[in-house]
Amino acid sequence: MDDFKSELKCPQNKNVFEVEELLTNILSRLPVKSLLISKFVCKYWMNLICNPSFMCLQLIQSQENPSYIVYNYFCRSDKHLFTKIDIHGETPQSFLLSCNGFDYVGAICSFNGLVCCADYAKGNFYIKICNLATQEILLLPPAPTPKSPYSIGVSFGSVSTMNVNNDYKVFQFFRGKERLYEYMVYSSISASWKSLGSSALHPETSYKHVCINRTVYWYCRLRLYRELYGDNGPFIGYILTVDWEENFKIIRIPEEDTIFPFLISLEGCLSMVYVADNGRFPFPNRFDIWVMEDVKKSVWVKKLSDTIPLSKINQIDYVAAVQGNQILFGNLREYLLYNMDTRNWRESNWDYGRDGNFSDPIAYTESLLPCNGRIHS
Repeated sequence: MDDFKSELKCPQNKNVFEVEELLTNILSRLPVKSLLISKFVCKYWMNLICNPSFMCLQLIQSQENPSYIVYNYFCRSDKHLFTKIDIHGETPQSFLLSCNGFDYVGAICSFNGLVCCADYAKGNFYIKICNLATQEILLLPPAPTPKSPYSIGVSFGSVSTMNVNNDYKVFQFFRGKERLYEYMVYSSISASWKSLGSSALHPETSYKHVCINRTVYWYCRLRLYRELYGDNGPFIGYILTVDWEENFKIIRIPEEDTIFPFLISLEGCLSMVYVADNGRFPFPNRFDIWVMEDVKKSVWVKKLSDTIPLSKINQIDYVAAVQGNQILFGNLREYLLYNMDTRNWRESNWDYGRDGNFSDPIAYTESLLPCNGRIHS
């Protein structure tokens, strides 16, 4: 009789596993807003949705449908407005994030569903890690220096079902004495800052860096012959990098005249888009795409060159890689999508009530991941 009962239980257990796999597959495709509600259907759903493996699977599913966020620089109330849009111009969702008395909010970058924001409040500088979908906000402790940072960068890794950690590092550069800049890093593992020394090399801006395989890349410029020409000397461009082990190095760019290139990630490779005479007259009509072939030797390969349709756009302020072989070019008003395979252009009509206070779009995917970078089992 006992053997007969055990035989009956085996098919039931197999069915339970099949149902759980099916349910996981369905729920992981829902928006985070729906998942936050679904958690309260029953204890079983709560445990499933809060499982670290499910959180990673949900992020992977979300990355299949990439989108962008734009935000208003200045808070007009106690909430800050982020608007989510896709590459086709649809605006499926808006997020209201608490400002908590901050006068200015700037989104530095987005990674694994989290957004790194630089905030100013009463003359002080703060960094927040925000999950727009879950409305979680983590205020990082202030760096042990009274100065405001000159630039920022965030290092992070990719999340998979085998990797349930979402650790990240925030790098800051502070202007010091004698044209030197102090380097500091915050680690989500230790939840603290530490100094990395100082150097004359530093990024000029925080907003256009790129992170690939936990290595951060900034485009930088160095003024030559300062002793002879002061601040009127010529520039030379280079790329400053820092890896997860906090090692800094310099990468040479392909040509010295490629001033103000846009750094992007093409299929996981460091790439650079150079727009000739951008913002000058005559308006830019040519761009080059370079791909890094050998990081150690700073070997670049020109992937393609093409012309920009001047009838549709006359200045490029923003360049980003989109899913597949598409490149997004844009400025304050116009955005164009370029297909590298067909070399065709397509207009992207992002009509979301934009004015001069809105940011450039930032690549974004929804996730359930916590802001502290750790997913507890």
